[in-house]
Amino acid sequence: MYPTTVDSYTYVTFRALVDAIVPATPALAVFGADQTIGAVQLTVHEYMIWEMNNSLTLVLGYYPEVIPLAAPTAGLMNAGAIQLVASGQAKYAGPNSVPFASLSPEDRIRTLALLENLHVDLGTLPPPYRNDGGLVKFVVDFLNRQTMFGNYSEWPAYGTTRLATPTERKLEYFPIGWKQAGYPGVSKGYRAFRGNVLTIVREGGESFIV
Repeated sequence: MYPTTVDSYTYVTFRALVDAIVPATPALAVFGADQTIGAVQLTVHEYMIWEMNNSLTLVLGYYPEVIPLAAPTAGLMNAGAIQLVASGQAKYAGPNSVPFASLSPEDRIRTLALLENLHVDLGTLPPPYRNDGGLVKFVVDFLNRQTMFGNYSEWPAYGTTRLATPTERKLEYFPIGWKQAGYPGVSKGYRAFRGNVLTIVREGGESFIV
């Protein structure tokens, strides 16, 4: 199950992350209420914390091991936020005990870009990211991709079982992300895309594709 000991610093940081990447969009209410829902409403931040703590591995010694990375990654994002503010690039930094969450959504995205481009002092980052630019770039890319994946996957629809181990999860409703994307759901009858139909015309010893 999802650990009950996740600290508020980590929780608030990841909530700010997913809110910046997939925000709620009230203006889209004209297309239906489902289209207004963002990643925070779908608890994608909890999905990200679960993934960071249970799905990623680091090579320690000779073998890869699953290492809880949610707290260190929250530290990474907050260290990046501090450096963004110090550089004068942040357009807004409000009062908050969690630096990353204090930024506007736009500045949170700028923080991710700052980290991914390694425009930070790597020596000030928390372990295991300290002085490891390759790992920083990988994880920032993972944060972007996995937030989108979690939002448009079936995970939020596992409802009360979403934080259980995968074998114990059960769908409790049709996923909101699927509705937003227009995905009709699982089917045994979908055909795989095998390319486009082409017509070959042969004239005077030459061939043309039309």
